[in-house]
Amino acid sequence: MEGLSFISRMVDHPDPLPDPLVCHIMSRLKKRTSCSNDGYSPVTIEVLRSLLGTLESVCSSPYECMLFRAIFTVAFFGVLHIEEMVANHQNIAQPDLLYLSDLQLTEGCATLFLHPSQVGQQRCLIQLRLRKEMWVCPVKALHSYVAARPQGEGPLFVHSNSVAVTKREFLTIFRCGLRFAGLPPNQYAVHSFWLGNS
Repeated sequence: MEGLSFISRMVDHPDPLPDPLVCHIMSRLKKRTSCSNDGYSPVTIEVLRSLLGTLESVCSSPYECMLFRAIFTVAFFGVLHIEEMVANHQNIAQPDLLYLSDLQLTEGCATLFLHPSQVGQQRCLIQLRLRKEMWVCPVKALHSYVAARPQGEGPLFVHSNSVAVTKREFLTIFRCGLRFAGLPPNQYAVHSFWLGNS
């Protein structure tokens, strides 16, 4: 990266490294690279399909099925950090957590506005497009989930009682779904979603 910075200055171009968006992208790539060597399997599109197919068996209600369908498809196609989707613990402030107001839904697109703490002073956005295969479409999953979500501002992903989904709950449903699909849960981790969509 320093070479890119040096060459840019040599040819009188601005140094791209101080840009908050470039820093954010580089941190994601760095984390993705470091995670890819830890021996975990990726969540591929085939694994995602299987995982979504288990939700009715591992979730406690139809609402929870919609909730986790939205979380898993957004995790896969949005390549988000876990801290941006779910709370680490209940009742503890988490500056990176996405709120309902950070989501803009249109008929064919979902835009997520990440919090400035991840990208300096500018807000980065993630756009998810409508997919032909509706079964794994994050836009369709978000439309269904938001229509059923309790009214009011708060974290984007909440249970029917408006309490934020925690990392522990995310991992519980993820591992139960993998087990139900006949896949070894110990071979997957939260960042397996990133590995499968790299």
